[in-house]
Amino acid sequence: MTIATERPSRPARDSRPSRPTPPRGSELQGPTLSRVVGGGRGRRSWRLGTRLFAGNALFLLLTLSLVVAFASWDANRRAERRIREVMAPVPKILHVYVDAQSRALVDNVRGLADSVGTKALLSLAGTDAAAATFHDSAVDLARRLGPGAVFLFDAQGALLARSDREAGEEAGRDFSAVSWVAGPLYTGQPASAFILEITRRRSLALIAAAPVFSGQGDEARVTGVIAITAPLGEAQARDIGGLVSGEAVLVANVARRGKPLDLGVLAASPQLRRATPDVLLDEPTREAVFARGKDVAGFDFTAGGEHFSGAAVALTTGGGEPIAALLAARPKSPELAAFRALRGSVLAVGLLALAFSLPLSFAFARRTSRPIEQLAAGAEALRQGHLDVELPTARDAEVKTLARAFGALVIELEEKRALERLLAQTRRSDTAEIVVGEASGADPDFIIPGQLLAHRYHIKAVLGGGGMGRVFRAHDLDLDEEVAIKVLSASVFAKRESTLQLLRKEIKVARAITHPNVVRVHDLGESGGLRFLTMEFVSGTTLRRLVDQRGHLELMPGLQVAKQLCRGLAAVHAGGMVHGDVKPENVMVLPNGIVKLMDFGLARRAGLESGQGGTVAGTPDYMSPEHARGAELDERSDLYAVGVLMFELFTGRTPFEAAEYSDLLRLHLYAPPPDPRTLRPELPPTLAEVILFCLQKNRLERPGSAAELEQALMRVRM
Repeated sequence: MTIATERPSRPARDSRPSRPTPPRGSELQGPTLSRVVGGGRGRRSWRLGTRLFAGNALFLLLTLSLVVAFASWDANRRAERRIREVMAPVPKILHVYVDAQSRALVDNVRGLADSVGTKALLSLAGTDAAAATFHDSAVDLARRLGPGAVFLFDAQGALLARSDREAGEEAGRDFSAVSWVAGPLYTGQPASAFILEITRRRSLALIAAAPVFSGQGDEARVTGVIAITAPLGEAQARDIGGLVSGEAVLVANVARRGKPLDLGVLAASPQLRRATPDVLLDEPTREAVFARGKDVAGFDFTAGGEHFSGAAVALTTGGGEPIAALLAARPKSPELAAFRALRGSVLAVGLLALAFSLPLSFAFARRTSRPIEQLAAGAEALRQGHLDVELPTARDAEVKTLARAFGALVIELEEKRALERLLAQTRRSDTAEIVVGEASGADPDFIIPGQLLAHRYHIKAVLGGGGMGRVFRAHDLDLDEEVAIKVLSASVFAKRESTLQLLRKEIKVARAITHPNVVRVHDLGESGGLRFLTMEFVSGTTLRRLVDQRGHLELMPGLQVAKQLCRGLAAVHAGGMVHGDVKPENVMVLPNGIVKLMDFGLARRAGLESGQGGTVAGTPDYMSPEHARGAELDERSDLYAVGVLMFELFTGRTPFEAAEYSDLLRLHLYAPPPDPRTLRPELPPTLAEVILFCLQKNRLERPGSAAELEQALMRVRM
């Protein structure tokens, strides 16, 4: 098998500087989570606790108010519905009452008309009988009948006498056009109607009239009409009020004929005695009753501080003209009493619950605010550059999760700060970050600084090189920016015509990967027979230089490098790519502590075989067993390389070393990896377990993803 390798050029093992003595104390320890006393902490704590308490109290008050408001609304709604259900049949009840009064009065007047005395009296009509005779008879009948009046008419409908007037007063007045007189005269049947007297004293009465006959059988003829009245007053209002379990009012139109409507209260039960028509009847109800003679039920009014629901029926003359209204009303307070009692109970229970809940709410607010205030104080300390922060120890799962995340952030910041200090020390000891290389004229990939590549890229310096090609720093004249150019060795393509097409496809995918921990690949180009990759240029120090200069990295900066490398690989794998050449030379550490994975010259889609035509491309020191066999690669192949890199990062050497490449590959395939603690005993056991986890020969026994590996590194305690 032919092996095309990229063996990094680096100092020999025995020429490396001696390992520095591991620092003691806090350098190998995690962040000490001691108390940070910040100015204004008490004020901030009280303000947050007060806000939480006020919010809880407001919520409780609002809830209680909504419950009471809903209970009141529902009580009123139910009471209104109940009252309307009760008032719906009231008009029918009033009609039954009026009809009963009318029938009773008709029966009375029919009995008087059939009496011998009445027949004899009216037979004198048209004779020389004195008017006093008729008047005295009418008064005598009225005295025997009760409070009503008696009317006597002759056969032509002229008034003979009425008991409520003086003798001879209105005698001879023609009533033949009045319906309740004309009916008995011309049909021989009794009639009834309501009459309104407004000349002397406004009064409303029910009147019934019956014809008086003389003779028998076919010889019977009408000799006159007798009518009696039943006045409607306070007694009737009380009776109707009792009938509907409420109050009653008689309202009449007291305007003279042809004049605008003028309502007056003629009689009322006690509770509505002082009510005026404007209070009792609104405009729509007046219009319905007095203009159209319609019944109305369920209208509302307020009198004497009490709310009523009323019903009204029209009282009409014999000709059907509305002259009065009989109004019945029920107060709402009895219907609302039960619901108001329920509302009072709800309010009392709510206030009692509020009295208990407010102190509990205050205690809960203080308990909840304390860990948040501690985290806020820690964040403020971090903003001011202090990494010694206190984390809350609350038992709530959410606070624990937040505290763990915050603690991880603090550890990350301390690790990053340690990495930045390490980089600063490295720059002070070796300021030449860009290596200006020399190229031989015999080199088929001969490029020198100052040359213009592809009429666009001005080569400025050589950054490094290996078996796959040489990397240059260049200036892109078209975009006016610095780029890195990797000129691929012609030998890579010499015997593999399909390699170029495959590489183009892989670069097309790789250029879509954008992540802070990955160097962006721009394009694949060709100029004068040379093929090259253009990439994002980053100015920093390769991980190889850091390891070679220091022998190994301390735990905090080393863990930070490993975590950021995992994040970059996770982005590469998410794009469906396998890097295929993870090694310290391809990891750049920027002065601000950012780690970037670079050089996608061997990147490929996951699932592709690593070997073609018996050739395996890669760096043997970091090859996974499947990579060494030329089998297909996946994300876990990169994680094996990360395991080798971490082994070297923390111990100063790779897990397998051999003079021949074939021997080195055989070690990767079959030899068990050594425990890194045999080389560096102070390593945390969890870190050693993670490294050996990555170095498993069977890929299925390695971490499932770069994200899973990062989570394992996050659990390493120093």
